[in-house]
Amino acid sequence: MINGSLARRYSQALFEIASETSLDSIDSDLRELTKLVEENAEVKGVLLHPHISLSVKKSIMEKLLGEDFGEVTRRFFYLLIDRKRENLLPLIQREFSRLADEARQVVEAKVASAIELSTTQLDDLKKSIKRMTGKDVRIISEVRAELIGGILVQVGDRVMDGTIAHALNRMRVELRRNSEKPQEVGVK
Repeated sequence: MINGSLARRYSQALFEIASETSLDSIDSDLRELTKLVEENAEVKGVLLHPHISLSVKKSIMEKLLGEDFGEVTRRFFYLLIDRKRENLLPLIQREFSRLADEARQVVEAKVASAIELSTTQLDDLKKSIKRMTGKDVRIISEVRAELIGGILVQVGDRVMDGTIAHALNRMRVELRRNSEKPQEVGVK
């Protein structure tokens, strides 16, 4: 709870700076930085280790970041290290991206399907979601074989479940409900 509110405050502050400078590049840098830290166990271990000094953490990150990241993102990350808040980076990145998307009128749609969707299917889905929301759409697609068929779409807090697994589950619940009711026997 506390981490969430801290992450919101940090991301809001960064968003205000990014709005004045370059929102897209800072959003991209923050995504890449989070990916770098989250996907590399050694880097994450060093950053979160309580006995490694702040200056050592910064020098290691300076070497890793190189020239690939902008000055604003770099300074912001060093501020997180100074305040011992580097563990909040994924939460801050998620909230920052949400704020940036809101400012750009972009909505994120998470799409899960049993098989890989073609680009035509994804484009059609993107158009449908754009009509529904009135915003540009960024689709994050994943394959989940347990869905059997169909698609599961999540836009914000709305979920549209058109999967076969969901339909079978609904059918199972309905059959159980009907089997618990007393049945009339005989012919009238």
